[in-house]
Amino acid sequence: MKQGQENTHGSPVEHSYLSKSHERALMWLSVTIMSLVAFETVAVGTAMPTVASTLSGDHLYALAMGVVLATQLMTTALAGPWSDTLGPRSCLYSGITLFAAGLVICTVAPTMEFFVIGRAIQGLGNGLSIVPLYTIIGNNVVPARQPIFFASFAAAWVLPSLIGPLVAGLLVEAGSWRVVFGFVPVLFAAGFPFLYIVTRKLPHTPATLSLKRTRMTIICSVVAGIALAFLQVMSGTKGSDFTAATYVTIAVASAVTFVFIKPLLPRGTYISRRGLASTVLLRGVINGTFIGAETFLPLMLQEVHGWTPKVAGTVLTISSISWAVGAAIQGRAEGERIRRILPVAGTVAQTVGIALACLCSFSAVSPWLLILGWSIGGLGIGMAFPAMTVLGLAMTRPENQGKTSASLQLADTLGAAFCVAVAGIIHALILPSLEPSFVVAIGVLAVLSAIGIVISRRVLPHPGSKEEAILLASQAKPRLAES
Repeated sequence: MKQGQENTHGSPVEHSYLSKSHERALMWLSVTIMSLVAFETVAVGTAMPTVASTLSGDHLYALAMGVVLATQLMTTALAGPWSDTLGPRSCLYSGITLFAAGLVICTVAPTMEFFVIGRAIQGLGNGLSIVPLYTIIGNNVVPARQPIFFASFAAAWVLPSLIGPLVAGLLVEAGSWRVVFGFVPVLFAAGFPFLYIVTRKLPHTPATLSLKRTRMTIICSVVAGIALAFLQVMSGTKGSDFTAATYVTIAVASAVTFVFIKPLLPRGTYISRRGLASTVLLRGVINGTFIGAETFLPLMLQEVHGWTPKVAGTVLTISSISWAVGAAIQGRAEGERIRRILPVAGTVAQTVGIALACLCSFSAVSPWLLILGWSIGGLGIGMAFPAMTVLGLAMTRPENQGKTSASLQLADTLGAAFCVAVAGIIHALILPSLEPSFVVAIGVLAVLSAIGIVISRRVLPHPGSKEEAILLASQAKPRLAES
């Protein structure tokens, strides 16, 4: 337990956090894992067109891209109770193993169907990998230094964003796209001993396991993941192929996704209840709208403004750098008043960035305005995104850290998958009217991001609530472990 909380008898109990040396080792481990995941995420976008062409699977392109988010949604929900009850270590080991196994299948896949299976397994591993990392940090790192950890996660995306597309492009041009998927499992295997050494002595206080709740979690996450996969497939439908059945499928898949994911989120998430619920909701909104808009920016720069693919891809690099800068700002922010401002300021900046991106969908507007706008947008989400992680974990008791970590990751995955799918559907419907298709698709995301500004003012708990008491207790100066 953290200092200031109570044991079962009502007396306060101090919590021993990691020593500084162990904390540094955990930092290096976490950043390494995040960097490898980031490289694979960035590089796959470059390699996927060639993969689909080589394996004669153009009809499965959309599914290969989206199935990762669908299966990740399934295991993210499971990773929470797993980390809280059985411990985050076994969950992390299993996640990395599945992630690597999925990449191995992609590497040797003889057909596109096998490749999609590999991507699905990779997504299962994703869901089981990030949640336990959040849980380990939330339970074992001094709260005052947790912002630095989550800022480093954002920084871990910078180098992969700079070199990922270039390396993947060179490998693809050399006819070696399989190497893009094959070398990361080798690195994971080589680094597993270090992973074991760093994590084997981490303390864990198990929570009470509810078989009924676990069963419900599995059912809800699987159904929601399947519905989300259907929605991802629908996003690849050509506008001319839309029928009444297509619209019904989209509506039903969307409804099923949100209905079944609701029990896995904090109570009151959909109505933006103050405190943890709004914190989780804001994460989903800002991550979803940012990723949704960014997905279409390189395509818009190429088709509307005539930029080459290599030059158009620089917008992704720029946003990754500004995201890391924003995360560094929040990581060094001190004082309760400043931390109250971060969610609002970050969401406002991101909304401005998406709005400028929407404006640049017109050919008459200089595309260089987009570079400025997306730098602002990246800075904004960099300030708000990790701040929500820190705040969410600070409002959570140690025995529920896994549950909160899972909720944050579920919101991220759901927000990104849903916003990308919705923007893709809108874009496909309006084509072949080029400029309007981008204006409306990105414009809808700008409106959703603006709604996030309202939500950002509700992330702090009600005065006198249990969440506020836990938050205040977590801000007390803790005692460091001696070893």
